[in-house]
Amino acid sequence: MQGKRLTGVLGAVVGVTDLRTMSESELGDLRRLVCEHEVVVIPGQSLSPIEQVEFSHRLGPAADSPFIEPSPDHPEVIKVLKDASDGKAFNFGGAWHSDFSFQTAPPSFTVLHAIDIPEYGGDTLWSSMTAAYDALTPQQQEQFSSIGAVHTARDAYSPKMQIVHSGLTKMNIVCDESANESVVHPLITTHPETGKKVLFYNRAYVRDLVGIADEIEKLRLMEWLHLHTTDAKFTVRHRWSNGDLVIWDNRATQHYALNDYTGFRREMHRTTIAGSRPMA
Repeated sequence: MQGKRLTGVLGAVVGVTDLRTMSESELGDLRRLVCEHEVVVIPGQSLSPIEQVEFSHRLGPAADSPFIEPSPDHPEVIKVLKDASDGKAFNFGGAWHSDFSFQTAPPSFTVLHAIDIPEYGGDTLWSSMTAAYDALTPQQQEQFSSIGAVHTARDAYSPKMQIVHSGLTKMNIVCDESANESVVHPLITTHPETGKKVLFYNRAYVRDLVGIADEIEKLRLMEWLHLHTTDAKFTVRHRWSNGDLVIWDNRATQHYALNDYTGFRREMHRTTIAGSRPMA
C-alpha cells in the first residue's frame, strides 16, 4: 500500500477499494501510512455509521466524546452537520485545535467520512506539529522541553459558550461546568508509535503555560506558538468530495474546519479512537 503525497510536509492520498474488506496486513500498512503522513485521504468510500464504527474498532477502542450528543444511528458516531438554514452560525471544528486535547488521554486517531459536501467551501486544514517541532532552534527545543501546557475546554464548552453552539440546529452540543477542568500535558511530547518529537500545542484548548513566571512573556510565547504551529508551510488543505474518508493522527496534528459555505448543507460522520496520555 502506497501513499501519494499531498505536500512535502504532511498528507497523502491512499487508494483503497473498500475499507470494509481490508485484511489485517493491509490495515497495518494503512496505520503505518497514517503515522508517517499524519493525514491520509481515502476517496470513494460508502460506509454506514455502523460500518464506520466497525472499521474504527480495528484501529483501536472508541474514545470518549464529551459535550456532543452522538448520532441516533450509533452512540460512537458524531454527526457533524451544519444545515443550509443555519446561516453564519459557528461551525463545529471552526478553530485550530487538536481533538479533545483537554482530556487526560486525548484520541489517537480521528476518522471523518464525507456524506454531503457543499457545492463549494467547507475545506479542512491540518498542520503538522512534528514539522513545527523540527523547525525550532536547538535552544527553543531545549527551553520548551521544560514547559507544561494547561489544556482546558472552558473557552469551548463551558456554559458561557452554549449560545455559540446553539446556532447549529441539527447538532446538540451541551455545555457544562466540567469544561472548566484542566489537565497539564508536556509542551514537547514524544509520539508513542513513531518516536518523533511533537510540539503539542493548540490555541483552542491551551490556556496557560507552566514553567514561565513572567505573565507578559507567557502571553507572548502563547501567541508565537499559535502562529508558528499554524504557519502555512506546515499545513495541508483538503477539498472534500462525497465519499472521502480521512484519517488523521491527532497526536501529531491540529486542524481547522473552514466556515465558508453559508446557505449550503454539510454533513460528516466522525469517530475517534482512544489514545494514551501524552508523554515527554
